[in-house]
Parts: sequence; C-alpha cells; structure tokens
Amino acid sequence: MGKRILVLGGYGVFGSRISQAIARIPSAECVIGGPRPQKARPYLNEHITAVTVNVRDAASLRRALDGAFAVVNAAGPFQARDYAVAEACAGAGIHYVDLSDARAYVEGIGRLNRRAQQRNCLIVSGAGTTPTISSLLVEMLLPEFDRISEIHSCISIGNRSPRGKATVRSILGYAGSAIRLKERGRWRYAYGWSEPEVVRFPEPVGRRRVYLCDVPDLDIFPARYGVQTVTFRAGMEMNLFNFGLVLLGRMRRHRWIKNLPGWAPGLIAAGSIFRNAGGYEGGMRVLVRGRRDGQDIEHTVFLIARDENGTAIPCSPSVALVRRWIENGVPVTGAVPGVGLLKWDDIRNELSNYDITLVRV
Repeated sequence: MGKRILVLGGYGVFGSRISQAIARIPSAECVIGGPRPQKARPYLNEHITAVTVNVRDAASLRRALDGAFAVVNAAGPFQARDYAVAEACAGAGIHYVDLSDARAYVEGIGRLNRRAQQRNCLIVSGAGTTPTISSLLVEMLLPEFDRISEIHSCISIGNRSPRGKATVRSILGYAGSAIRLKERGRWRYAYGWSEPEVVRFPEPVGRRRVYLCDVPDLDIFPARYGVQTVTFRAGMEMNLFNFGLVLLGRMRRHRWIKNLPGWAPGLIAAGSIFRNAGGYEGGMRVLVRGRRDGQDIEHTVFLIARDENGTAIPCSPSVALVRRWIENGVPVTGAVPGVGLLKWDDIRNELSNYDITLVRV
C-alpha cells in the first residue's frame, strides 16, 4: 500500500481534479473525504476510495485522518478562518496543504507553526493560484531586474469554466469590502471588485476587464520582495457578471445587503442560464516593474488556458507538493504560506498534459 492521501472535498470542482492527479502518483493511495459519499461515486476506481467525514465533527475528522500521510483540503471556503482541519493535522503529525486564497486565513496559518514543528509535520496554506502560482511567476521574472518596485497580477476566468460554490462565496466575500493594499510605499484602502483595469491577454483570451481583489499577495509580496506597490485583480469573461458584482458590491457598501456570500447558490443557479455563452479560455498575468542598469523597465508573463482544463492551474501546487513529499520526503516542518516551497519546473510538470501555455513579454 502507498502513502494515504486524504483529499477533503475530493468530489468538488478542484478536489476531483486533485484526487485524480494524486491517484496517478506512484506510491500514493488517494482517499476522497466529504459529508456526501454518494457524490464521490463517479470518481471511485481501484486507485481512489472514499470515506464519509464531517470536518465540523471532531470525532468524524479524527477517524478520517487515521493512517493519513497528508491531507489536501479543497473543501473551502476559508474566509471564516476556521483552522479545525489544519489544527487536527498539526496535532496528529500529518502533513497538510490547502488551496485557500483568503488573505487573513493564509496569513494566520503561522499560529500553528510551533505545534507543527513539535509534531514534525508541515502545514501549508495558500497552495493555489495565489500566492503560490503568482509568486513563482514573479520569481521567474526577477533575474531581469536589479531591483523591483511594483507587482501587478490578475486572472480572468472563461465563462464556461466550472466554478464551485466555494469559489463564488470567496469572490462575494470581498466584493464591496474594504481592501488594504500598498501603493507607492504607503498603505491605502480600496473596495473589492472596484477600480477596473482592461488587460489584453494573448489570444485566444483577448481583452478582459479585471477588478481589485483581496488576496494573500497583498501582504506577502511587499515583505518578500521589498516592493512598493502590489495589486491583484480578477474578472469574468462576460461583463454582465462583472457589472453585476460591481452593483452587488456597492449595495453591500451601503448596507443594503448584509450576507453577500450567502447569495452564492442563487447566483450560481442564475448564472447557469448563460452557461453556454462565452468559452473556456482564461488566463493569468503577472507584470513586474523595476530597474535594470539605471533604467525603468517592465516584464510580463502570462499563463493561458485554451480549454476546459484551466482549473488545473490552481490545483497544480497541492499535487506538486504531495508528489514531492512522497518521492523526496518533507524537508522542513512548521506552518507557512505556500511560497518558496516549489520551483516552476514542479508546476510545469503538473500542467504538461493540458493545453496551458506560458507566454513571456
């Protein structure tokens, strides 16, 4: 038997892709965990099994963790800063990785550092598009500069790309909420899903509108890279949804809506009306500005997904980490955000079977 990897939420949009990728790793035994085991049936085979687990029930969670080498938490959402799963893993000496892009959650994972070190395990938060993928793309560009001063990242999602309830709740969680970001060396506040920018992605993505988001990069990048300005934006392919989120954000700011994330199921249902509009194509851009030989310069790198496999991008860091842990061991212990643990080659290997390309400008 291989090392037991428990994938919580393993039948969701991200979790199903992660569990299938882990099942292909030699010496890995993949187990899907969730409260509704019937949803796991389409994914079960000789390499993937399932277990019923309620992460809000400590006894249920302990039973599911029994014998696990590592846990991938793809269940989300993480906005509530509920570290129950990570804490249980740290206490049991089980390695842990999640896909959280919630700023406060990723920043707060350090509270488990001492416990993880005592139990000789590694707890990683934020192993997704942000901050893991975004930081790797920044570091790809660093050799072009003597010093960098600005980092501007963004993502745009194709309308037909799958979006689970946790993803929609995450977006609604910061739409209209105050965001603290660094600009020209000073911290200022803006609102989520405001201050739009038009970005021209390489074809076939093309011109897209993106809006300010609250992500871990806004705290991590100023400290890690010494930059004076950091922004992160996101947007949908269809401006109908972009403008709708702008409107909902304004309604939240005026206190006309109290629980915007609670609207997620209804908005997903409403969005299904337009499910066949647009395409799957989406992309990510990281633009870095700085100086080289006394001159101001900028360099940009894009990740472009041309088919329905764009969700492989945020899934790749957790799979790459599990692969490394199984094949090479876990070199460090503690509780950290998902930066500095992987190389771009690790991600490229996980994406090699998909129509996802890297474009440098």
